[in-house]
This record gives sequence, structure tokens and C-alpha cells, in this order.
Amino acid sequence: MEMARVVPQLAVKRSPMSFNTLMVLYLCVVLLPWGLSYIAGLEVRGWYQELVGLFSIIGLSMMLLQFLLTSRVDAVADRTGVDNTMRVHTRWGEYLGYLILLHPILIVLPRFIVAPSFAIDDVWELFTQSETSTGLYAWSLMLVWVLMAVFKDKIGLSYEAWRYSHSAGFVAIIILATHHAVTIGRHGRYNAWFDVMWIVLCTLAVMLVLYIYFIRPRTVAKKPFKVVDCDKGSDADWYLTIEKDGDFPFSFDAGQFAWISSSDSVFARNEHPFSIASSSAILPKMSFVIRELGDYTRQLGKLKVGQRIWVDGPHGVFTLNARISAGIALIAGGAGIGPIMGILRELAEKEDRRPIHLVYGNRKISQMLFLEEFRVLGNQLDLEVLLVLEDSPEDFTGYKGFIDREVLSRLTEDPNHTNWDFYICGPKPMVKAVEKNLEDLSVPRERILYEQLGF
Repeated sequence: MEMARVVPQLAVKRSPMSFNTLMVLYLCVVLLPWGLSYIAGLEVRGWYQELVGLFSIIGLSMMLLQFLLTSRVDAVADRTGVDNTMRVHTRWGEYLGYLILLHPILIVLPRFIVAPSFAIDDVWELFTQSETSTGLYAWSLMLVWVLMAVFKDKIGLSYEAWRYSHSAGFVAIIILATHHAVTIGRHGRYNAWFDVMWIVLCTLAVMLVLYIYFIRPRTVAKKPFKVVDCDKGSDADWYLTIEKDGDFPFSFDAGQFAWISSSDSVFARNEHPFSIASSSAILPKMSFVIRELGDYTRQLGKLKVGQRIWVDGPHGVFTLNARISAGIALIAGGAGIGPIMGILRELAEKEDRRPIHLVYGNRKISQMLFLEEFRVLGNQLDLEVLLVLEDSPEDFTGYKGFIDREVLSRLTEDPNHTNWDFYICGPKPMVKAVEKNLEDLSVPRERILYEQLGF
């Protein structure tokens, strides 16, 4: 009689909340001020006025909450996962932009319908009256900042310049928006506590920005690292290894990432997020796979052995923690092999006996990393590797093309594949396409974990 395969359970830590759970929590928090507004006991107006009020309160709540999502406060980040909060920040930031854009339009729209001859004067008053002018200033700034966030790559804005302007701009926007809310909002006119709530939340948001720029760096400074080695691992990727420069506690889980800065000062905001490619077994060292894409990554070859490196991390929930599955599928595109490799190395160190499939795609063979190590790991694990190349040589024995549905269907041939975990890491378009194809192949959404390269 064939014995059932025993699935080993890895030693796990507390599981961070899922992305969907965080989304639900976010919506509850955003809707809370709107719910509290009904405690004010004001007379309910027409449906249109109530709808505008709903959008206004939700918009300001979302704006304030955006600061918390990017603060990297350990008490929050350890529970939610920075990658999850950044995804929520990005996704709802887009919706926030729509709400802010629609706000003045929704206010003046009835006037254009009922009394169009007076509508232009009403619009002019929005810009000139002191009670409404700060709202229009916030609206104008918000429109500019949303466009900057969407088109920062196309306009050639550096990562550092965008981060500084992004933070400074939103501080100005939130102060102006809060002033607008407390001077023109009807709830605060009759219930001072409602205005106090907005002022307190605005103050907390500004304090979080100050924490990010002036307090958090002091914590990072207590745990310095230094460069051990930085070489080109492939035609397109750097392989950076650093180690602790002192005696302090530090640990991470395979698959996590960290913000790295090589500036002389820990207060310089030119840090960049990179995924850890090693397992914790090599501590006090850790390694990163970094694709040469921007101004900063093109300068990595200038790093010197022994040079001080500042590390803010580890962060992220793209790990094996609290996961129990019948098998594991690892899908990497380009530099996405970094965290995937960290997970693969950890599985080997734990002598995991589950079936593991690795799909690794790249543009050309000279960009492939770890090919020899895959062969070694194949002797330690029940590992099957499929290489995918867009531009492949004649003697290439892998799959020629992209990580498409045909490739992914090989991962679902196991009749028990719905109990497998599928890890995806790579550029955003690749991750989205793979996720959709896996769902079309009947892989449960809760079994798909992914990390996009870049925020």
C-alpha cells in the first residue's frame, strides 16, 4: 500500500495579516470618521449632499491614512508587512486621486444644472473665498503630485528627488486639506470634537513624516553593515554581499527585503529597496541580487570593500512563515530570482522533502544567475527547474519564449496542486500576468504569494 506523503511543517513565526485582510481593515478605518459623523446628530440632507459628504470624509481619511501606510513603524509593519502596506498605499492612492479630482466638480455640478448662469461666479468664489481657497490649493497640489507619481519614470525624475518631493508635497496638502475641512465642514460647526479629530489626525500624520526623516534613521544607525563584495553576477545584475559591522541583534527570513543606503550620512534619503537572496544561515552576512536599471544601481560597482552600508529592514511577508503546503512552485522573472533563491536555499538547509518546481525566466542566457547552484540543489531537494528565455541560443534545452500559460500549466499537472504554494517575483507586468494565468488554471488565490520589484 502506498503511504501518503507526509508534509513537513517548517518552524514558523506569527503570520502577518494577508493583503485581503489589510484591505478590509483599511476600509473599516477609512469609513470610521464617516460613521462617527452621524453621531453629530445633524439632519440628514438629500441623497446628493450626503454622497458628497461621504466622498469628502472618505477622501480626507484616506489622505491621512496614506502616511501611516508608509511610515515603517515597526509595531505596524511587523503585523501588516511593508510590502502589503505599500501595495495598499499604491492601489488606494490612485482611488484617492480620483476622489480629490472629483471633489470640487461634485460641489459645483448641481449649480451648473439648476442655475448655469450663476455657476461661473460660484466657481470663482471657490478660488477667492478664504474658507474654500485652501481646499483648492490642496486640490491643485494633489493633482500635480498624483501625476508626478504616475509619470515619474517618463519625466526622468530621480528616485531620490521623487521621494523628497512626494513627502514634502503631501505634508503641505494634508495641512491645507485639514484647514479646509475644519473651516467649511458642517459637522465641526456644531460638534467641535469632529474638527479636533481632524486636527489630531493631521498632527499625527505630520509627526509620522518627521519620524521617517529624523527618528527612524537614528535606529538604523545603531545597526551598521559594511560591504564584503559586489560583483556582476550576470550581464544585467549585481550580486552584493554585506555583513554586520558590530555586535547587535539582527535576523531575517528568506524572501524578505531591506532598504539599503550607501550614503555617508544615515539621514540622507537615497535608500532603495532590494530583496535578500540569501538565507539566514550565512548571517552575519547577507546577499542581494540587484538588477542594473537606474542611476543608483549603475553605480554599485563603485562600492568599496569595507564601505559603510545602512540597512532598514528586514521587511516583507514573501516568506515561508506560517505556510503549510503539499508542494512549492517558485516563479522568478529577471532579478526576481533574488528572494526566490533565498527561499530555495532555506528549503535546502531545512532538508525539505516536498516537491519543488522552479520556473526562472530571463531575456537571454547571459543574464541567468545560479545555474550551477541549481544543479547542486537538485541533489538536495526534490527540485525540478525550468529555464525560460526570450532570446535563446540554438542549443538551449529549456522553454523558448515567456512565462506564459503553457509554461505555468506544467506546474498544475500534479492533481494536488491546489494545495501547493505558488511564489511569484519579478517586474510588475510579469507578476500580474502570471497571477492571472495561475488563477485561470484553478490555483486558489490564497495559495498565490507575490512580490513586485519596486514600489
